[in-house]
Amino acid sequence: MSTTDRQARFNAALVQAAEAGQLHDAGAALTRSSLWRDALHRFSSNRAAVIASAAFLVMLAFVVIVPLVKSEDPYAVDFSQAYQPPSAAHPFGTDQFGRDLLIRTALGGRLSIEIGFAATIAIMVIGILYGSISGFIGGWVDNALMRFLDALYGLPYLPFAIITLAIFGTVNFWTMVVALTIASWFTTARVMRGQIISLKENDYVRAARAIGARWYRILFRHLLPNTLGIVIVFVFLELPGVILGEAFLSFIGLGINPPKASWGSLAQDGYTAYQTHPYIIVVPSIAIAWLILSAFFVADGLRDALDPRTRVTREA
Repeated sequence: MSTTDRQARFNAALVQAAEAGQLHDAGAALTRSSLWRDALHRFSSNRAAVIASAAFLVMLAFVVIVPLVKSEDPYAVDFSQAYQPPSAAHPFGTDQFGRDLLIRTALGGRLSIEIGFAATIAIMVIGILYGSISGFIGGWVDNALMRFLDALYGLPYLPFAIITLAIFGTVNFWTMVVALTIASWFTTARVMRGQIISLKENDYVRAARAIGARWYRILFRHLLPNTLGIVIVFVFLELPGVILGEAFLSFIGLGINPPKASWGSLAQDGYTAYQTHPYIIVVPSIAIAWLILSAFFVADGLRDALDPRTRVTREA
């Protein structure tokens, strides 16, 4: 076969491949999947994380929707309906005052989750600012801030929260958030410091410094956005601990004042009558366990999905 024949066959094969869409345009960049697209793919491949996410969303829907569709007054007292077992009229039964536990569990969950998210956001803000400033500045400032943090690590979490509530003298939404935040941001700060120390040695940070970028632009434009993955994971890691802390404080009588209730105060009400009416303590306990376990599995799935070491670049 002559060189001319081979060239003609090669050209024909190129034409067929182009018609079939198997060739990229000359000079066109290959399409690459983004980190977030890869993370979503890996997360959706994690069956436990997907199930936990669905369970987490179901619980959120429960606490939002049930109070909107139920017509019963959650604070109305009717002793004739006291301690009714679960039935069609009252799926979760009633408490010692005849109040429907279904709507009270939903309202209590709404309050517990609101406190949990508010305290978690406060923990993230304080920890991220403290840790990022410490890691970015470095030197003696970093050493002083870390030694101060080491001293704070000696503060016991729940006893210090109890002392904080005693100092305020009143318990409401915001005092509970402060009490749960004040001794909970230390780990977030230390992890964020390590992330910033690692990231600030990258070439894009050196390039930003070389062109005269100010320190706050480097920190907030280049460094903090690259820690978004670890921040999202920490939100779901901190949230269960905060909700469990609020439930413990409410269980020992330091929670939101009646007639409002959280899951912890509902469990405390059930503890006084668990021998004769065990469903009263079982319902909020299952709700707390449901949310905590689902949040932990979601955090575990997010950690695996957002780990850049497992990132796979795929050609479209």
